[in-house]
Amino acid sequence: MDDELLAFLHARDAPYCFRCLAQAFPRGNVRQRIEAAERAGAPLMIGEGRCAICAITTTVVAWVTGDPDLLRQSRVRR
Repeated sequence: MDDELLAFLHARDAPYCFRCLAQAFPRGNVRQRIEAAERAGAPLMIGEGRCAICAITTTVVAWVTGDPDLLRQSRVRR
């Protein structure tokens, strides 16, 4: 995995908001990079949740490390 942002998400089992990710990874547009990776098939969930860094409930992104059905269901509900 070449992208350090995706490597960060893959290595952690927690959701992060786009604002905190943008501060940690200022190179490029974080939202566009994540959405492009999701379209390319990366096991990412984007939805409402609490960020592991700032603890604000907002739109968050997380790498799906467990059941692949969870990922499929999350994409159907959007």
